[in-house]
Amino acid sequence: MRESRSKLYLSLLSLLVLLIPLAVFFYYYTDLMQETRERPVVRLVHDPYDDEPEQEKVSEHPAVESRELEVRGRACVRGGDALGDLKLTLGSQSVVSAADGSFFFPAAKRGRSTKLLLELAGDEVAVFEGVLVGDDPGAIGARGSALELLPSRPARINWTVQVSRDGAGEKKREGSRGGEISIGLGAVLVEGWGTGGRISVQGTTRLPPGAGIYSHLSFDGFRVAGCLDPAIVSGTGQWQGTVFLSPDHRWYSGSHELIASFNVVVEDPQMILEWEKKLGEGALQDAGEISAQCGVFIGDPEVAEKEDSEVQAYALRMVNAARGYRDGLRSRVDEILRLGKGWDPALLSVRNGSRPGWFHESLVDEDGGFSEGLWRTYLDEQWRPGLSALIKEHREGHPGSESTVRKYQECYSRLEGLLSGIFQMSRVYSMFVVYPRFDLKPHEKDFYLDERGREDLTVLRRIVDEHFERLERFTALVGE
Repeated sequence: MRESRSKLYLSLLSLLVLLIPLAVFFYYYTDLMQETRERPVVRLVHDPYDDEPEQEKVSEHPAVESRELEVRGRACVRGGDALGDLKLTLGSQSVVSAADGSFFFPAAKRGRSTKLLLELAGDEVAVFEGVLVGDDPGAIGARGSALELLPSRPARINWTVQVSRDGAGEKKREGSRGGEISIGLGAVLVEGWGTGGRISVQGTTRLPPGAGIYSHLSFDGFRVAGCLDPAIVSGTGQWQGTVFLSPDHRWYSGSHELIASFNVVVEDPQMILEWEKKLGEGALQDAGEISAQCGVFIGDPEVAEKEDSEVQAYALRMVNAARGYRDGLRSRVDEILRLGKGWDPALLSVRNGSRPGWFHESLVDEDGGFSEGLWRTYLDEQWRPGLSALIKEHREGHPGSESTVRKYQECYSRLEGLLSGIFQMSRVYSMFVVYPRFDLKPHEKDFYLDERGREDLTVLRRIVDEHFERLERFTALVGE
């Protein structure tokens, strides 16, 4: 009897366990159906079963009339020197560059793009097709792509045209270097639009037709822009490369380097084999990378001098301040070492009067020994805060790309390394030179991660001296 009753209880309990999830399911199902009935039906713009689909309205952008734009620029030779008497022709308009290289096309509507013809002493130097000279009404107000290489409404049109002094003679020399496979660089056109720009370079080569030549632009040893697609060598050995300048990057005035190169690594192996049937087996693969470079002056010489003057003044101030902190630290450490050797404190005081450094307070306590408290005061309250403020100024005082201080990246990064290196020297000096001299336990504020002892001091000295040496050229960018 008891066994039957137990089985009955178990059956009822099992049934209850099954009913609970079933009840929960019906509850949520009912709630979901209620939401579905209350939700409004959204009709598609185009119903495949509707004989008369709705017409989607397309917003129409108002037509904008093209502006009359003027074209200004400067003609120069390699190296940036002005070139006069260069004839430039845009359509039916022709101008000749002045003695200072400047030229000017009056404001006019010339369409979106046109051909630019360059002539010197009656000889044709170069022809550039598709030069941007106006607005693009069809693109104005429309939603553009994320990368707009050609601006629909350029803020201004400013050119730098670079050719050789003898014009067409350059083409003949570059294309006649015996049987050597080489790349020759000719005329260069730099187009500035206020936001971004484009560099077009023409040249000749003995590379086979169909070969790709890649171009890129560098400034002060740093690559700043490269081509999107290679220039393809024509059947006559001519090529034209294009490098676009980013609209978001500030382009400084000055001498840049334009490099053009060919590398078998990026070419189709089958094409290499076909080309070498004509050039000779291994002619391209043995050559590896074939390159050429030339200087290209971008911008205005007066602006370049102004920018260089600002960089020079900043670098000179920072270098002199850094040298003062380094020499001051060395003087104090030298004083401590001599004190540890038993020098008379009075004699040290007289000697310090002729030593470099700002602080000549004595580091000797009342008993005539080394005063750790005075050393900590000098290091933690005078020397390090002053240098830290200088480092902060360098890092945060010129953060944006609009700062001229960032024109020369090597200068900016080396100043960072110089100031940081001198700051680290204070820790190594204190931890491995000063405190061991008097058998004192290192101070917590002198913690140095790489504890190789005085070996690090030698390395830091060499690094700091190298920074000082490399920064010298930035302290004399502009002649007197």
